[in-house]
Amino acid sequence: MSKVLLELKDLTIKFGGVTALNGVNLKIHEGEILALIGPNGAGKTTVFNVVTGVYQPTSGEVLLHGKSLKGVKRFNITKMGIARTFQNIRLFGDMTALENVITGTDVHKKSGLLGGLFGLPRARREEQAGRDKAHQILEFIGIDEYSDRLARNLPYGVQRRLEIARALGTEPKLIMLDEPAAGFNPAEKVELAKTIKKIRDAGYTVLLIEHDMSLIMGISDRVAVLDFGQKIADDLPTVVQNDQRVIEAYLGVPSDAS
Repeated sequence: MSKVLLELKDLTIKFGGVTALNGVNLKIHEGEILALIGPNGAGKTTVFNVVTGVYQPTSGEVLLHGKSLKGVKRFNITKMGIARTFQNIRLFGDMTALENVITGTDVHKKSGLLGGLFGLPRARREEQAGRDKAHQILEFIGIDEYSDRLARNLPYGVQRRLEIARALGTEPKLIMLDEPAAGFNPAEKVELAKTIKKIRDAGYTVLLIEHDMSLIMGISDRVAVLDFGQKIADDLPTVVQNDQRVIEAYLGVPSDAS
């Protein structure tokens, strides 16, 4: 078994009288694709928001390589190696595809604002390195032909892929994809599945929220299931697919229903 990259320990988060996550324990191992599934409102995106520092847990903690992320600012969580995409596309529409990915690479720049303004050698080297890396990532994702086009003018499917490319630009250890297949047609989903496997095979760890069960079962190494903020299953895709608790959560029927 590979090393644990990220661990949620007894993670609970409450908003007023509503418990969004209730004592969730989850381990994500290096180099795997872990799918996090569940009915709408189960707490999946809340997990993403806690891991990336948008929300602070009411109790419990998130550990990255055994180090607690409690109180760590969102920018620093990104620098530590966690990147994400969103359900709703959040690109810089008036920037080109290449420039969007460069913003991801900026996370690790060491030259400051003044270095960029005055064109100091270190700043110039970092800028060129960022451009080169951004081109490599766009090619890796398969959308380098769109590098000079404004993000807002790109086809929807390309915009989705561009978000993934920008996240990869931050050099993440863990990339978290929130419903990346939303709005995709069947052919686009097939290509997305290939891309996610390619990302995993390149050495990244992937945490994935997705409602398309065919895609999930086809690419995931493991599947964890949330229902009303609690983890009800965590196993191989074939095992989870036949788990009666999971079936009940999705269908909303008791096991003895006719």
